[in-house]
Amino acid sequence: MNHGYTKAEMGPEVTAAAGFVSSLLRTRGFLTEQQLQIFSDCLHQALSEHYKDHWFPEKPQKGSGYRCIRINHEMDPIISKVARRIGLNSHHLYELLPRELTMWVDPYEVSYRIGEDGSICVLYEAEVPAPSSVSSACNNSALHCKNHFLMGRTSPPKNYLMTVSS
Repeated sequence: MNHGYTKAEMGPEVTAAAGFVSSLLRTRGFLTEQQLQIFSDCLHQALSEHYKDHWFPEKPQKGSGYRCIRINHEMDPIISKVARRIGLNSHHLYELLPRELTMWVDPYEVSYRIGEDGSICVLYEAEVPAPSSVSSACNNSALHCKNHFLMGRTSPPKNYLMTVSS
Protein backbone atom coordinates (compact mmCIF):
# COMPACT_ATOMS: atom_id res chain seq x y z
CA MET A 1 0.00 0.00 0.00
CA ASN A 2 1.27 3.44 -0.89
CA HIS A 3 2.12 5.68 2.06
CA GLY A 4 1.04 8.83 0.22
CA TYR A 5 3.91 10.55 -1.50
CA THR A 6 4.98 14.07 -0.69
CA LYS A 7 4.86 16.96 -3.10
CA ALA A 8 8.66 16.88 -3.28
CA GLU A 9 8.66 13.26 -4.46
CA MET A 10 6.44 14.08 -7.43
CA GLY A 11 7.62 17.67 -7.76
CA PRO A 12 9.48 17.63 -11.09
CA GLU A 13 6.67 15.79 -12.84
CA VAL A 14 3.88 17.99 -11.44
CA THR A 15 5.94 21.14 -12.13
CA ALA A 16 6.40 20.06 -15.77
CA ALA A 17 2.66 19.38 -16.19
CA ALA A 18 1.52 22.65 -14.57
CA GLY A 19 4.13 24.64 -16.47
CA PHE A 20 3.09 23.15 -19.80
CA VAL A 21 -0.62 23.90 -19.36
CA SER A 22 0.29 27.42 -18.22
CA SER A 23 2.49 27.91 -21.29
CA LEU A 24 -0.43 26.88 -23.52
CA LEU A 25 -2.57 29.54 -21.83
CA ARG A 26 0.24 32.11 -22.21
CA THR A 27 0.49 31.72 -26.00
CA ARG A 28 -2.80 33.54 -26.63
CA GLY A 29 -1.76 36.63 -24.63
CA PHE A 30 -5.17 36.83 -22.98
CA LEU A 31 -3.97 36.44 -19.38
CA THR A 32 -1.66 38.57 -17.27
CA GLU A 33 1.56 37.13 -15.89
CA GLN A 34 0.02 37.33 -12.41
CA GLN A 35 -3.00 35.27 -13.52
CA LEU A 36 -0.71 32.72 -15.18
CA GLN A 37 1.42 32.44 -12.04
CA ILE A 38 -1.64 31.93 -9.82
CA PHE A 39 -3.00 29.35 -12.27
CA SER A 40 0.33 27.48 -12.38
CA ASP A 41 0.73 27.48 -8.59
CA CYS A 42 -2.87 26.36 -8.01
CA LEU A 43 -2.64 23.66 -10.68
CA HIS A 44 0.60 22.37 -9.12
CA GLN A 45 -1.11 22.21 -5.72
CA ALA A 46 -4.29 20.59 -7.11
CA LEU A 47 -2.37 17.93 -9.06
CA SER A 48 -0.14 17.13 -6.08
CA GLU A 49 -3.20 16.68 -3.89
CA HIS A 50 -5.03 14.63 -6.53
CA TYR A 51 -2.06 12.30 -7.13
CA LYS A 52 -0.84 11.85 -3.54
CA ASP A 53 -2.35 8.38 -3.01
CA HIS A 54 -1.91 7.37 -6.65
CA TRP A 55 1.84 7.83 -7.12
CA PHE A 56 3.85 4.61 -7.47
CA PRO A 57 7.51 5.21 -8.35
CA GLU A 58 8.18 1.48 -8.00
CA LYS A 59 5.50 0.81 -10.70
CA PRO A 60 5.33 4.03 -12.78
CA GLN A 61 2.53 2.85 -15.08
CA LYS A 62 0.25 1.93 -12.16
CA GLY A 63 -2.40 4.64 -11.79
CA SER A 64 -1.49 6.30 -15.09
CA GLY A 65 -5.14 6.52 -16.17
CA TYR A 66 -6.06 8.22 -12.88
CA ARG A 67 -3.28 10.77 -13.33
CA CYS A 68 -4.12 11.49 -16.99
CA ILE A 69 -5.19 15.05 -17.78
CA ARG A 70 -7.71 15.02 -20.61
CA ILE A 71 -9.43 17.66 -22.71
CA ASN A 72 -11.70 16.30 -25.39
CA HIS A 73 -15.44 16.85 -25.54
CA GLU A 74 -15.23 17.88 -21.88
CA MET A 75 -12.73 20.02 -20.04
CA ASP A 76 -10.56 18.21 -17.49
CA PRO A 77 -12.23 18.85 -14.10
CA ILE A 78 -8.97 19.78 -12.33
CA ILE A 79 -8.08 22.36 -14.98
CA SER A 80 -11.65 23.76 -14.85
CA LYS A 81 -11.58 24.11 -11.08
CA VAL A 82 -8.20 25.87 -11.07
CA ALA A 83 -9.16 28.14 -13.99
CA ARG A 84 -12.21 29.40 -12.10
CA ARG A 85 -9.83 30.79 -9.46
CA ILE A 86 -8.49 33.27 -12.01
CA GLY A 87 -11.87 34.03 -13.55
CA LEU A 88 -11.76 31.69 -16.55
CA ASN A 89 -14.86 29.70 -17.38
CA SER A 90 -15.04 26.62 -19.64
CA HIS A 91 -15.81 28.76 -22.69
CA HIS A 92 -12.56 30.73 -22.23
CA LEU A 93 -10.59 27.55 -21.62
CA TYR A 94 -11.82 26.00 -24.86
CA GLU A 95 -10.69 29.16 -26.68
CA LEU A 96 -7.24 29.13 -25.07
CA LEU A 97 -6.37 25.41 -24.94
CA PRO A 98 -6.19 22.79 -27.68
CA ARG A 99 -9.52 21.10 -28.46
CA GLU A 100 -7.95 17.72 -27.75
CA LEU A 101 -5.13 17.31 -25.27
CA THR A 102 -4.02 14.26 -23.35
CA MET A 103 -1.24 14.51 -20.77
CA TRP A 104 0.19 11.59 -18.84
CA VAL A 105 1.83 12.53 -15.54
CA ASP A 106 3.72 9.48 -14.35
CA PRO A 107 6.69 8.96 -12.05
CA TYR A 108 9.84 9.71 -14.09
CA GLU A 109 7.96 10.87 -17.21
CA VAL A 110 5.45 13.49 -18.32
CA SER A 111 4.23 13.30 -21.90
CA TYR A 112 1.41 14.76 -23.93
CA ARG A 113 -0.44 14.44 -27.22
CA ILE A 114 -2.38 17.19 -28.97
CA GLY A 115 -5.15 15.76 -31.15
CA GLU A 116 -6.21 12.13 -31.32
CA ASP A 117 -3.67 11.35 -34.05
CA GLY A 118 -0.84 13.58 -32.84
CA SER A 119 2.60 12.36 -31.88
CA ILE A 120 3.34 11.74 -28.22
CA CYS A 121 5.86 14.28 -26.97
CA VAL A 122 7.89 14.01 -23.79
CA LEU A 123 8.00 17.06 -21.50
CA TYR A 124 10.00 15.56 -18.66
CA GLU A 125 11.94 12.35 -18.32
CA ALA A 126 14.15 11.05 -15.53
CA GLU A 127 16.07 7.83 -15.23
CA VAL A 128 14.18 5.12 -13.37
CA PRO A 129 16.30 3.87 -10.46
CA ALA A 130 17.33 0.24 -10.87
CA PRO A 131 15.79 -2.21 -8.38
CA SER A 132 18.48 -3.76 -6.20
CA SER A 133 17.91 -7.28 -7.60
CA VAL A 134 18.48 -6.08 -11.15
CA SER A 135 21.36 -3.71 -10.43
CA SER A 136 23.74 -6.56 -9.56
CA ALA A 137 22.97 -8.22 -12.90
CA CYS A 138 23.80 -4.93 -14.62
CA ASN A 139 27.29 -4.51 -13.19
CA ASN A 140 28.85 -6.37 -16.13
CA SER A 141 27.99 -3.79 -18.75
CA ALA A 142 26.12 -0.51 -18.82
CA LEU A 143 24.90 -1.33 -22.33
CA HIS A 144 23.57 -4.70 -21.18
CA CYS A 145 21.79 -2.97 -18.30
CA LYS A 146 20.22 -0.38 -20.61
CA ASN A 147 19.04 -3.05 -23.04
CA HIS A 148 17.63 -5.08 -20.15
CA PHE A 149 15.43 -2.14 -19.10
CA LEU A 150 14.39 -1.27 -22.65
CA MET A 151 13.26 -4.84 -23.27
CA GLY A 152 11.16 -4.74 -20.10
CA ARG A 153 9.45 -1.45 -20.94
CA THR A 154 5.66 -1.75 -20.74
CA SER A 155 4.71 1.38 -22.66
CA PRO A 156 5.14 1.81 -26.42
CA PRO A 157 8.10 3.85 -27.62
CA LYS A 158 7.31 7.53 -27.90
CA ASN A 159 8.19 9.98 -30.62
CA TYR A 160 10.32 12.81 -29.30
CA LEU A 161 9.53 16.28 -30.65
CA MET A 162 10.29 19.80 -29.59
CA THR A 163 8.07 21.08 -26.82
CA VAL A 164 6.53 24.48 -26.20
CA SER A 165 8.55 26.72 -23.92
CA SER A 166 7.74 30.04 -22.41
